[in-house]
Amino acid sequence: MLGADTPGFDTLPRDRKIFAYYLYRAAIAGNDILFKQNHRDAFEIKQLFETLYYHSNGMASDLRNAVHDYLKFLWIHHGHYHHYTHTKFVPFLLSRDGLRAAAHHAAANGAAIPARRGETIEELLSRLDRTIFDPDHEPVQTNQSEGVDIVAESAVNFWDRGITQRDIDALPKKWQHKLNVRFARRDGKVVPEIYRIGGLYGEDLKTVSHFLLSALPYSEDDNQRQSIRFLLDHYKTGDEELFRQHSISWLRSNPVVDYLNGFIEQYLDPRGIIGNFEANVSYAADATLVNAIAKNALYFEERMPWPDKFKRSSIAMPVAKVVNVIVETGDAGPVSPAAYNLPNYNDIRRDHGSKNVVLFNIENTRSQKLLEKLVNEFYLPEYRDNVFKYAHTKVRPLKVYLHEVIGHGSGQPDPTMKTDPRTALGRVYSALEECRADVVALYHMSDPKLIEIGAFDEDEQEAIVETAYVSQTQGWLTRYDHVVGLQVREAHNRGNQLILMYLVDNGGDPNRDFGLDVIERDGNFYVKVWDIGKVRRGLGELLGKLQLFKSTGDYAGAAALFDRFGTHVNPDWHRNMLDRLEALNIPKMKAFVFPRLEPVFADGQMVDVLAHHDEDLTKQQLRFSRLQGSTDINAG
Repeated sequence: MLGADTPGFDTLPRDRKIFAYYLYRAAIAGNDILFKQNHRDAFEIKQLFETLYYHSNGMASDLRNAVHDYLKFLWIHHGHYHHYTHTKFVPFLLSRDGLRAAAHHAAANGAAIPARRGETIEELLSRLDRTIFDPDHEPVQTNQSEGVDIVAESAVNFWDRGITQRDIDALPKKWQHKLNVRFARRDGKVVPEIYRIGGLYGEDLKTVSHFLLSALPYSEDDNQRQSIRFLLDHYKTGDEELFRQHSISWLRSNPVVDYLNGFIEQYLDPRGIIGNFEANVSYAADATLVNAIAKNALYFEERMPWPDKFKRSSIAMPVAKVVNVIVETGDAGPVSPAAYNLPNYNDIRRDHGSKNVVLFNIENTRSQKLLEKLVNEFYLPEYRDNVFKYAHTKVRPLKVYLHEVIGHGSGQPDPTMKTDPRTALGRVYSALEECRADVVALYHMSDPKLIEIGAFDEDEQEAIVETAYVSQTQGWLTRYDHVVGLQVREAHNRGNQLILMYLVDNGGDPNRDFGLDVIERDGNFYVKVWDIGKVRRGLGELLGKLQLFKSTGDYAGAAALFDRFGTHVNPDWHRNMLDRLEALNIPKMKAFVFPRLEPVFADGQMVDVLAHHDEDLTKQQLRFSRLQGSTDINAG
């Protein structure tokens, strides 16, 4: 766990801090929605374990620690499926008998165990038993494997159990492609349940809307004000067109304090359509380099390695921001992205542009000791000095900027294409788009324009390009602990695997050489870059294919590419990486604790907001749970 620092928050104007506070409470108010979306039992299990922990006084220390250990994993992942692998985890320290003992201990301590009406503790634990303890019961949250019914075989709570892909395909198109919907079976029919006040997640959204409405008078400009109004109307009605209008107003604003709130990213739906709830609040940091890249978006577009008809002939300068995050909830935190590029609607990107946001305090929070361990163990000696020198100071920020600002905003569909690429590409769209943006960044890393705009000096470029290629591929190998079994499931990771294997396998043609291999040295596996020019040639070929598939909606071509190069890992490499990671005792993922905001009052009015860094994960998540449903601005 890492703490997210908030440099300069105390110097923000009063109204900006008050605005941030109300948005902060709106973000917290929606946090439980993702538990409810992740699995039908996830929220109930979270409530159960929080109750057990609250009433654990006098409990044997090893049992209390076992309850607490599983609870921390539930908080980090918003349920019992891993954030990156989408596969199920079970308690590491807690047994069935231990859970039963903890529940009866808590009840004896006065706990109201959260059970259904008339249900005993034993009946509750029996009902939840397989979900908590059986790793083979609904083992995959989001299953995008070839040849399976991706709806029926996915445990995510976007539909009742037993609903199939065929059932959804039989619905009217407007329901099949709706962002904010769940499907239930009633009287033998599949019916939609809309996320809205008065509908599904209505009480959560009512509290979210209360704080958005409180924030509205403090919004910074007309576009931001309009974006909140559209979002409030969207939550009230469930009308997705209002969320589209919110997205347009939101991307047109470039305020000091900004926010996300809504059903946004679509990674959990194996079809890539239904949105996961997420929210964040942030404030502006220095954006000199990212703005220089944004100003040159058309320059990079003209040099993309795909046909001109798939290039955009004009690009309004994207909104490009570097921010410090105050809070992230739902799908945004405590496991945080490095950046985001929104909105996801392809036609809005084409007609109105996008907003590209880099999370500075997230990207710049790391453990130097952990970095040294990883580099010294997993990188060949000839790369280590440059990895230490450039990987996190220049390569990583530059890759993120290019990925978000140039990558996601690039390209256009074939003029004759009538279907949105997301719809046409289905289960492979998210992975393809993340991979495409990564390859754009890697491909342009050697462009002289980056020297011109001050990203690095001319004499550094060759070393930086090589470091970018090595850190991309070797860095992914060191995250093979995100792969359960030998199949890659999460969208970003499938893109990483595709890049690695496309280069290693020379695009499937043994007569070519893309200048990069995984070699064995002293029984361990390492990435070796032989020729950065050949690597760039391979990246260019891959990028051209990815854009072709996206621009033409070629599902068969995209699926074949990912199923061949982006899905299965080499078992020897996998075992070697896991053994070395285990020997180093390296944490498997990075999660964040955010500052606690405290409003300050004078004469009944909020006059200031203070940011405190005085919580650990447990204190923060328990406070978030206490705040659910509360509109008291003094609560906390």
